[in-house]
Amino acid sequence: MASSMMEEVFPVVVESVEKNLKWHWSESVKQLTENVKTMIEETDPNLYDSCLEEMAHKEYLAGQEDIKRREKWERLELAAAKNHQFFPATTMSTSLTLLSK
Repeated sequence: MASSMMEEVFPVVVESVEKNLKWHWSESVKQLTENVKTMIEETDPNLYDSCLEEMAHKEYLAGQEDIKRREKWERLELAAAKNHQFFPATTMSTSLTLLSK
């Protein structure tokens, strides 16, 4: 039972430790985090490595989603620009006129 709980908790702790080391502004917090990292890494090196691999995979997937989102946005902007050529932005100027009144 203890090992199954460790497999559930360990990834959360590892992710927090790694993010703290990367992003925290305080050097003293980073040093304490480094000590915690050493301690938990020594507890189960294989599990720690698998957690790092899982984190890298999640970051990769998030990056791929970001690329897809940007490409979709670019296509939408291009379609809007093409549409704008056929339908000038009279509604935009009308809206701005109404807002200024």
